[in-house]
Amino acid sequence: MLVQLPEDGDPNATDYRIASVTEGKEVALRRDLSCQPQGLRSAAVKAGIKYADVYDTCVVVMDKPGAAAGIFTKNRSAAPAVLIDREHIADGRAQALVVLSKNANAFTPTDRENALKVCGLVAGHIGAPVSDVMISCTGVIGVKLPMEVVEAGVRKALDTLQPGLVPEVAQAILTTDKGPKVCSMQFGGVNVAAMAKGAGMIEPNMATMLVYFFTDLAVEQAELQQMLVRTADKTFNSISVDSDTSTSDSLIAFSTGTVPATPERLRDFEAALGAMMLKLAVDVVYGAEGATKLIEARVSGAVSTKNAREVARMIINSPLVKTAVFGCDPNWGRIAMAIGKPGQEQTGTIDVRRVTIRMGSATLFAKGEAVPLQLKELSADMRARKKIDIEVDLGEGDGSWTAWGCDLSYDYVKENADYTS
Repeated sequence: MLVQLPEDGDPNATDYRIASVTEGKEVALRRDLSCQPQGLRSAAVKAGIKYADVYDTCVVVMDKPGAAAGIFTKNRSAAPAVLIDREHIADGRAQALVVLSKNANAFTPTDRENALKVCGLVAGHIGAPVSDVMISCTGVIGVKLPMEVVEAGVRKALDTLQPGLVPEVAQAILTTDKGPKVCSMQFGGVNVAAMAKGAGMIEPNMATMLVYFFTDLAVEQAELQQMLVRTADKTFNSISVDSDTSTSDSLIAFSTGTVPATPERLRDFEAALGAMMLKLAVDVVYGAEGATKLIEARVSGAVSTKNAREVARMIINSPLVKTAVFGCDPNWGRIAMAIGKPGQEQTGTIDVRRVTIRMGSATLFAKGEAVPLQLKELSADMRARKKIDIEVDLGEGDGSWTAWGCDLSYDYVKENADYTS
């Protein structure tokens, strides 16, 4: 996978490409749903689950059952939709997806019953077993689904299915997102399209938020599952907005199975998954609630890859680091604090003589002491950038990891202070 970052660090300008075996050249990722997988239909409607004039219900139906794989939240308060999806995907196949937004359908007396009723409605319409229907719900926790509204919306979506993935589907899965997050790729006759939602309550411990991949490559379910785990680990499982793990987080991939698999196509497919997941993961963090800057934390010199990952996540999750980035304050002392926080595999005191801390192009700390710098100039440079790079070399080993986060602004607090009211 080739990811080329522009000099100004603008994450929206990042060029995501793969070195395609089947094409014999680099193939660029598209920032839309123009590469449409064959063999599916979709629709989105404004059912009125919470607001009258907002897309909140969508359905995607494959022409026939195909391979499906998923990774779900490890939150013990997992929503019924997640529990149902785990059960339904156990046989490795699916034919439909239904998503309800603006309501998490969790922690209510009828949440599981209502989720299964929606699955049954879809299954009955397309003539499939209920177990072939996947469902996601996202929004406020603890509010009962308005089932008359929901059922009417689902029926309307089923009656208005159109070929391919219509753009409104990516809108219907959103809650507090600033806008849709989509991308697609095409290589060797294979199409892959994806969409994601997520802006707050983000620190995945599986994959992330709600993310859906659709392809026409006839990949075997076991291989698809392995690819999801490998690629999500370095992308969705390496981002954080606020260190909170949602009750509804789901990453699901569907195959319509219309394009035969070859070793070359499978290799390109995993590379495409990696590029697309990274793009969507960065979109989630950079477009997070109240975010003004993307943080990329690169940790090297750790005793192990696991420890490097732990330290990178401690940096992006630190409220003090996040607020310093928001204020464009090159306060390396907060980074020094974060890299030593408890809860890591490594124990014992850090040898500060081995540690190097960099922010942007400037070295802030090295060889046991601060590096003399013009802090006002550094602060001005931070203000001019949309992406802030933090690099830490621990000088303890060969482990390395990269994680992505965002700053913590006044707007994040405002948005979440009155989320239900």
